[in-house]
This record gives sequence, C-alpha cells and structure tokens, in this order.
Amino acid sequence: RKMKRPVEKKHDVIKALLQNEIDRKTASHILSCSVKTISRYKKKYLEHGLEALKDHRHSNNYRLTHQDRQNIVSIKSNDRWRSARNVKDKLNLLVNQKTVRRIIVKANLGKENRIQVKALQTFEYPYPNDLWQTDIMGKINFPHIGVLYLIATLDDHSRFVPSGRWFYRQNKINVFVIWYESLAKCGVPRRMLQDEGSQYKARVRFGETDYEYYAKELGIELIWAKSAQCKGKIERFWRFVKWTPCQDQFVTTDR
Repeated sequence: RKMKRPVEKKHDVIKALLQNEIDRKTASHILSCSVKTISRYKKKYLEHGLEALKDHRHSNNYRLTHQDRQNIVSIKSNDRWRSARNVKDKLNLLVNQKTVRRIIVKANLGKENRIQVKALQTFEYPYPNDLWQTDIMGKINFPHIGVLYLIATLDDHSRFVPSGRWFYRQNKINVFVIWYESLAKCGVPRRMLQDEGSQYKARVRFGETDYEYYAKELGIELIWAKSAQCKGKIERFWRFVKWTPCQDQFVTTDR
C-alpha cells in the first residue's frame, strides 16, 4: 500500500501544478505516485479544496489497543536500550516497527539509549563557529536542468547554513566558492569536519591539498570523518533538501 503523504506537501505540489510552475510528470515524481493520481488530486482540489487532499485511510496504528501502547511505553521506560524492533518482537505485535517507533518518540523515549552493545556518541559544540561541517551531496537529477551537486557548510551548534549552492560539477573550485562565501559571511571557524574526498584531503601520504594549506594558514583545525554517521547533522540536512516540495523551483546554480 502507498505511504501517506502530508496534506501540506500535496497542497504545495498541486498549487505549483495549477500555476504552471511544474508539469504533471514532475508532480508525480515529487509525490511518488502516478500521473493519473496527480490528475485525480487536481480535479478533487478544484472541486472541493484542501479538504479533498486529505488521506482518510487508517494505518496499522489502529491495530494497537490502549494496553498495547502502555506496554510499549513501559518496556521502553524500563529497558532504554531496546530498539523499536526489539520492543515489537518482545510483545509479539503485528504492526510495523515504525508504528512502535512513533509511539516511543511521542512518549519522549526515543533519544536516550543508556545500555548499548556498542556505545553511541553524540556531540554538539557549545558555541557557533566552534565547528563547521562541510560536504557535497550526491547528484540529483532535475527534470528541467539536469544533474546537479549541492555543496554547503553547516554550523554544528546552531545548524545554520552559512552558504550552499547547486553546481554542475563537484570540483575543487566550487568547494572553494562555498568556503569563501561562508568565511565572508560568518568569519573563521575553529574547526571544520569533512570527509576524505580528493577536494579536501591529499591522496598521497605526504601531500597537501590547497584546502589543507589554506586551513592551516587560517588556523582552522581539520577533522576527518571516517563515515557518514560522523557528519550526521549535514547528512540530515541533505535528507531535508531531497524532500523539499518542488525543489527544482528553488535552485541557484553555477557552472
């Protein structure tokens, strides 16, 4: 069965369609549905307004009794190390683990995990400009523009994005454009976190990239991410960008 979409997202897409900002094929891609479904949404919206876009289907959430919900919260409260899947299996529930996870999060039990087989470490620097994260998002294919790459910086403390822009290429000069704009706007950070891509780190043992050289001149400590989890904040920002409605209408590009 198709996943429900927020009515606000449907509204934004249908409104853009009616204003000829996007075509039906683009709208169907954004909402992950067929072109025929988009035509049905459009017709229903013109006849009945926003209310017609609401999805009135019941989810697996309704298979849970009040006692089931209490048991989920109780088990998670007593054993904070348990995952949603573990709780689901322990109670022999017939719903998806995402349903269990939503109940756990709603009870404010989703962030703490005291007992770990392998401890998780989260961090957030206490002040702005203590640490910036920078990265290049994987290519996105825009129907009317082509393949683009998003390069951006993000402040670890505030989640503020000093600069970000779409480019046709992920080369070194475009990385420097975003870095320069970020420095001009927000000053020099104490540290920067990035992966070991060739735009940032030298491939040879004793070499040095231009990025490393100028960071040293500016007194910026470089921290190298060994995995995507290390750059969790900017990775979440990428996910937000990918799900922005009508994203191809808000693209600023530079070749």
